[in-house]
Amino acid sequence: MKLSVIGTLTVAMTVLVKDEAIKCSKVEVSDLSTGELFNVRALAKEGEYLSLHELAAKTKLIDDTGCQHAITYEMLRDTSSANFKNLEELDFNLQVKLKAESLENQSS
Repeated sequence: MKLSVIGTLTVAMTVLVKDEAIKCSKVEVSDLSTGELFNVRALAKEGEYLSLHELAAKTKLIDDTGCQHAITYEMLRDTSSANFKNLEELDFNLQVKLKAESLENQSS
């Protein structure tokens, strides 16, 4: 089961869909499997930050119709610092949720 948290960005991010610019303020941050995490890390080039690749892979933009859109390393790198702080907070909240879920599911 993948857990996720949903939040709102301070500054809408734009994604291109079929040559149409769509602005998204809503965002979902989801947990990655270990395999997904390793695959994402393998994409990193010299001088790039693994943590940005990981956060980009965890994050999906949600448009007004509810469709999800992937974000890239470059989009995350170039977003406002306010958005980055929001995403870091959402990622922290996801970790708290994962820990709580783990504690709930422990067998006695």
